[in-house]
Amino acid sequence: MRTPLSLSLCLSVCLGLAATPAPAASPPFVRQSLANDAILLVSEQRQLPIVDIEILLDAGSRRDPKGKEGLANLTADLLNEGTATRNASELAEAVDRLGASLSSSAGIDTASIDLRVLRKDLDAGLALLAEVLLRPAFPAGELTRRREAVLAAMQAAEDQPGWLAYRAFIGSVFGDEPYGHLVEGTPEAVAAITRRDVLEFYRRNYAPQRSIITVVGDVGTDEIAAKLNHALATWSGSDAEAFAYPQVAATQPSVRRVEKPLSQTSIVLGHRGIARDNPDFFAVTVMNYILGGGGFGSRLMDTIRTEGGLTYSVSSSFATPKNPGSFRVGMQTKKESTAEALRLTCRELLRIRKEMVSDAELEGAKLYLTGNFPLQLDSNRKIAGFLSSLEFFGLGSDYAETYLAGIAAVTKEDVLRVAKKHVRPEEFHLVLVGDIDWDDSKPLDCGALAAGEKPPA
Repeated sequence: MRTPLSLSLCLSVCLGLAATPAPAASPPFVRQSLANDAILLVSEQRQLPIVDIEILLDAGSRRDPKGKEGLANLTADLLNEGTATRNASELAEAVDRLGASLSSSAGIDTASIDLRVLRKDLDAGLALLAEVLLRPAFPAGELTRRREAVLAAMQAAEDQPGWLAYRAFIGSVFGDEPYGHLVEGTPEAVAAITRRDVLEFYRRNYAPQRSIITVVGDVGTDEIAAKLNHALATWSGSDAEAFAYPQVAATQPSVRRVEKPLSQTSIVLGHRGIARDNPDFFAVTVMNYILGGGGFGSRLMDTIRTEGGLTYSVSSSFATPKNPGSFRVGMQTKKESTAEALRLTCRELLRIRKEMVSDAELEGAKLYLTGNFPLQLDSNRKIAGFLSSLEFFGLGSDYAETYLAGIAAVTKEDVLRVAKKHVRPEEFHLVLVGDIDWDDSKPLDCGALAAGEKPPA
């Protein structure tokens, strides 16, 4: 009698299939609604006998109540730590017996529950998925354990200058706004979270009407729709309103020092950026690749590392969540070279706002961005995440083609235009972590620093 392949063995045997990049085209999928109004997206991928399911919920850290920062993260973390019928160990054993994986987590905008299971075990996997989603117990003992784990991780992170710099940076840029704290929350807030808080957050935010269920793999649309309607038949709505980011005034530029006895300085510099639906997204993506998002092909890396020898790594990025995220440049350098690294950074930030990029830079960025795009679709799990994002951000069913066309259409004039619009030195927030003398009473003057003036000390 032939022994069925386990999930891990199947993945190993089929590795050659997954290693081949998918074609640069939107994966075929069907969109419909379940009986409880959850959105269902199904993409049949029959190459492997595996089914990946992602449930995306509007339950990210942006919904954390004031004083309860970290609640979304703890709630998602506790989903698979025990249900009405199984404790955490029993649940883990049931998942392991199937050779499956079942996890839950929270991000800034959303929370997710992810299941990967062999096709032959789909019914059993769906039963476990429904149990975790619909009947979490949030046991007090597990809450205490996970809360202490989060607090311990935060305490350990206090010795990580990059983490300190990022935490201070988003606090400077966003203040008390929903994006102004880490997903993990703050130590004071996490320590105060109770089981009642978790139960209320779950009740208000884990609603089918604001969920996206994406299924990719060896299953048909009608079949999985019927199975999900059955498994999630008791999942009903909540009284939480659709999320609306508060109207806030822009924070003022600032300099913030975090004192640490270190031989290096961790630097983060930037300001409020763009949302994912910004019409400048494609041009900003190309511009940022040239500036600092392209690794060794970027200007910042070439100037500050290759030519200056001042850092091991420097990069720029635009975080593009549902509402405007951040633009930031980050690096570490010797404390003695802090001013010079910032001078060169300012020089490149000002240059990309004033001069056209070269033809070679433009074409290199576009070639990389379009050539790398298929790697976002080279596995069932990546396709599931891709389709969930299409729905959540309203990007359209043909987004793969739209992306490739949008990147290809970017011109040098577009790059200059968006650099002037979305890289704004007069709004910079600067965070310095280390043992560095720097006057933090007035904002950074990038123009003066780039021109060679001594930094304020």
